[in-house]
Amino acid sequence: MSDIVKRISYAMSLRAPQEEALSYLDAISTKCEYKNGNKEKIEEVASENCENQRKICSKFDFPSFSYAMATGIGKTRLMGASIYYLYKTKGYKHFFILAPGSTIYDKLRKETNPNHPKYIFKGLEAEMGKPKVYDGENYDRYPIRFEQMTMFVENTFDIQLFIFNIGKIFNSKTDTEFNFHKFKETLGASFADVLAQFDDLVICMDEAHRYYAPASMKAINYLKPILGLEFTATPKSTTNIIYAYDVARGATEGYLKIPVVMGRSNTAGYSQDDIEEMKIRDGLTLHENRKAVLREYCSNNSLDYVKPIVLIACKDTDHAKRIREKIDSDDFLKGKYKGKVIEVHSKQTGEESEENVKLLLSIESATNPIEIVLHVYKLKEGWDVNNLFTIIPLNAAKSDILAMQTIGRGLRLPFGEQTGDDKIDTLDIVAHDHYRELVDEIKNSDIFRYHDLDTQTSEHTESVDVTASASDDQLSLFDDALAAAGVKSFADISNPKTQHEIYEEYKKNFMATQRKARTEENHVDDGQMTLFDLQSDSSTEKQATASATPDIPTTPPKTSKQKMMSEEEFSKSLSEYSSKAISVPKILVQTTSEVHFKHFDVKRTITDFEIAKAQIERYDAINQQLLSVIDAQILEVNDAMNTLACMLLDTISELSFDDADFVIDVVEQYLSQIDGSEEEKRQIVRRYASMIVNDIRKQIYDHVDRKTEDIHLIQKDLIIFKKFIKSVKQDGQVHFDKPFTDKSNIKKYLFTGYKKAYYPSNAFDSDSERLFSIILEEDPDVIRWIKPPLNQLGLFWKAGQQYNPDFLVETTTGKFMVEVKALKGCYFR
Repeated sequence: MSDIVKRISYAMSLRAPQEEALSYLDAISTKCEYKNGNKEKIEEVASENCENQRKICSKFDFPSFSYAMATGIGKTRLMGASIYYLYKTKGYKHFFILAPGSTIYDKLRKETNPNHPKYIFKGLEAEMGKPKVYDGENYDRYPIRFEQMTMFVENTFDIQLFIFNIGKIFNSKTDTEFNFHKFKETLGASFADVLAQFDDLVICMDEAHRYYAPASMKAINYLKPILGLEFTATPKSTTNIIYAYDVARGATEGYLKIPVVMGRSNTAGYSQDDIEEMKIRDGLTLHENRKAVLREYCSNNSLDYVKPIVLIACKDTDHAKRIREKIDSDDFLKGKYKGKVIEVHSKQTGEESEENVKLLLSIESATNPIEIVLHVYKLKEGWDVNNLFTIIPLNAAKSDILAMQTIGRGLRLPFGEQTGDDKIDTLDIVAHDHYRELVDEIKNSDIFRYHDLDTQTSEHTESVDVTASASDDQLSLFDDALAAAGVKSFADISNPKTQHEIYEEYKKNFMATQRKARTEENHVDDGQMTLFDLQSDSSTEKQATASATPDIPTTPPKTSKQKMMSEEEFSKSLSEYSSKAISVPKILVQTTSEVHFKHFDVKRTITDFEIAKAQIERYDAINQQLLSVIDAQILEVNDAMNTLACMLLDTISELSFDDADFVIDVVEQYLSQIDGSEEEKRQIVRRYASMIVNDIRKQIYDHVDRKTEDIHLIQKDLIIFKKFIKSVKQDGQVHFDKPFTDKSNIKKYLFTGYKKAYYPSNAFDSDSERLFSIILEEDPDVIRWIKPPLNQLGLFWKAGQQYNPDFLVETTTGKFMVEVKALKGCYFR
């Protein structure tokens, strides 16, 4: 892989498949020039250097290479990397980006703004500046003029992007001249003719399979691009694919959700309407379970809540209307989804269509009330969200259910990578009426899994917020006040003087938070919204907020609506809290490593250095005879010792200029073992420097002394443990001292009624932990204990991974971190 590909990949944080795809473009491009190049010759080079050496043959009039990339892998980011690569290596400046419809067109226009979170050149801002963008709305202002049949472009920027959808360059209804091809007085030509004049125009085709109709190809060929780059998950033509990455690889390598076909086989005797209702109800049961799982996962990992949604594919618009009326009613599941359903189909017009599109575009937001989207073959490319987890196809034949266009809408991962939790990393497709046929078809598939609802029921679960004696808002204020007052132990709080000092800090923090809250309430966000943040009028926002239900976390109430506690109230609340809290500091463990380079006898392990004499020959091509031979000069370095010493310093990161004597010593030892004059040694180092440095470097590392030490730094005197969220089954809250038998499913339960515990309710991973909690409650020497929630203790055992002990226990004799392990295979030390 070339250095330029590695640099682009590093700067843009490309995924492995994106980097691989770019490397094949690099392998082809380094061996050919597209300007004035022969199409057949370029395709021969592409055939030899593409993935699997496929035979490349474009159906366009110019060489065009296709990336067949699964939805969700990041085709737009790959497009940005490819554009920058061609600019950097070839000097090309003009790039025409073609979109299939208005949705993707608008999306691409937004993503060419450097302030957008999904900026097409993210990571390259410092390298290339801001590209100039022209599109279907402003192209007639392109800075160009014609004088005496010669085109002059003014104010040429480094990279210019021209973004159009196919409807703006070709009118399929009339097949006649469109605005894009009409003469513009402001330009002195049609914009199509302007683009066709560039000798470095590269066309990038998003969803490229949409442009293979004869009329579309004719419009594209008219622009005379020197190269085409096609991006699609479902290529229309397979004759020009230089790199392919399918859903199977994406799922198994952790970049996409894993599709799971869900179904019941015992549907004989039921009518189609009954099967349809079962599919909807089962799909929504799965949806409710996933809501609980996602709430728990996001809370425990301090992530913004990801609200899952359901996509229901309907047969036609009448069917969609009937399904909506059914779900969006008081009778269906006690009105649980009333106001949470939208229809999207081509027959919607006017205000209803506009309102639904707004809700659809902001559907990733937790404050958007919509959980169910009904569509009739309208949501194809361009509607790309990461929170679609359940698809219920009511309209589909067996082949349609498995179609990539159907499942592609839900393959994106909400957190950018798989979490290891099957309920978060999968996309459910409910297919009762074709379930057995589908299972037979996909048993050996690398892509799909299946879940039999006949034998594995989907239990209803609910999310439970578990809090300490105070709310999270109060705990935050306690936390700030304790830190500001310098309190290092909860035992100190019993001192009235200390309580007063803490209260004074509480008042300061409360007032500061009030001022900040008022500022935020009055603040107007002028930043550019993303495609999914679009809420263009206040009425939509009011509707969304008013319809939001309690089971979807929304923005917490502003502090300005809270009332400041009196000193008496504050002291009482703080004392109640501290009686259950254990004084635990937050400790940062820093690992330091000290390296000492000691003197040793260097050995030369390279057996021989060859200095080949080179000669310059003068040959008479007419008379075909050698006229003379002249010895050529052999290249050499100025200073052999200095060259090797500097290379060692660059190569071994632990070395510094303080180690100069050591470096000079090992280099001099090595050079003394090379035969020949000083001149010959300078020639040898010029030719073999890298080999010599590697030889010395290996020996240095064999003789190095390392001393590693862990340093413990107290980042915070007291940890305030806040609420956690637990997903439990129905009737899954059990008093801790009651008999319990469902041990294999213990993770689905919450145990209540604890008196000594920090949390009155606790969840456990094993029955051994549950039994240990009973011992803690009954042992008279135990004062209090905590089952610490995930990721709140702050002890890291490797980058990004926190250590969570099973229990923190305070007894009459000390404080302990406790791990509960099975006796089998356990050892003590």
